[in-house]
Amino acid sequence: MTRAMIALALALGMASPGLAQETPAFDAQARITEALTAVRPIAMNRDRVDWTAVEAQARGIAANAHDTVDLLPAYHLIVWSLRDEHSFMQPTPAQFDAWIARTHGRRYLPDTPRPRQFTSEFKRRPVSGRDLPLSTGRVAREAVVPAYAGQDEDGAFATAVLEALTATPVACGYVVDLRGNTGGNMGPMVGGLSPLLGEGYTVPAVAGPGLEDAVFRIERGQQMGYLTPDATEGVPLGALPVWPDRPGIAQAPVAVLLDQGTSSSGEATAIVFKGRAATRFFGEKTFGIASANQDVPLSDGVTLFVTIALLKDSAGRTYPQGIAPDEPVATGPGDAGDPDDAVVEAAKAWLATQESCRAA
Repeated sequence: MTRAMIALALALGMASPGLAQETPAFDAQARITEALTAVRPIAMNRDRVDWTAVEAQARGIAANAHDTVDLLPAYHLIVWSLRDEHSFMQPTPAQFDAWIARTHGRRYLPDTPRPRQFTSEFKRRPVSGRDLPLSTGRVAREAVVPAYAGQDEDGAFATAVLEALTATPVACGYVVDLRGNTGGNMGPMVGGLSPLLGEGYTVPAVAGPGLEDAVFRIERGQQMGYLTPDATEGVPLGALPVWPDRPGIAQAPVAVLLDQGTSSSGEATAIVFKGRAATRFFGEKTFGIASANQDVPLSDGVTLFVTIALLKDSAGRTYPQGIAPDEPVATGPGDAGDPDDAVVEAAKAWLATQESCRAA
């Protein structure tokens, strides 16, 4: 999910409708009303849903529900019916454990297709950086940017990305490795990479009702969201505690690495770089959920995450089917004698052709 966009959506007046207070008596039908009332106005695909059928099926489940755990399939049905592949339901840990114990691990809706899956050998990597010697004798710098779902209030994640990126002051170019980045919060990811974008770098935000003119802008290491390009009040989405003074880095060539596991906020971070000059994408097509989610907390502790919009690049393009690389390269070993994998090798070969990375 793209939690940065949740904050932006809330700032633009798209907060969830008022939610009913918990009452002592369990009223399953009231819970269904609450969920539908919150989801239907904001869902990106709301006009593609047969809400009459969805409500009838959800209320049928609720008719036999004795508590919130029994209602989990109904909540799941509501978000699954949006068919955007990114909306989902999140019960509390206690509710989830109770469901597992009660049903022996049965799926919420066994008769529906299983979610689309991806494979990536690069999942769950930590933030890291390393030097990449090029064939020209120059050195590029690689930064691995993994998934991150936290709020990063102290800027620790963004700072770790920055340090991985800038540890070599003589780098002639950069590799941003987003492979296996399944998403979370794009703000700290973009904040850590912001020196590559530069002060004032601006790209469109999302394609969604009421958000067509919204933009992202880099301001001293902070990704900001604005309702319009000329708006003066924005929403901070991720920041560096200290803005580094690295003149020239925003003009350096950048290779962005992608694979099937690059999804959600990982894709969002890649899309931000789509508006940057001297940038080329390598690897495999991404998963295809480059969209913004808004969280809808219900009164019984369950949270529904609802896709509200698609993310846009600098040309206003969206990527509902995934981001195709400029240079497709299958994941696998590189040439004999080169310790890097094939995708990194391709990125290094391209960087070596760039003016800043040619032989001195």
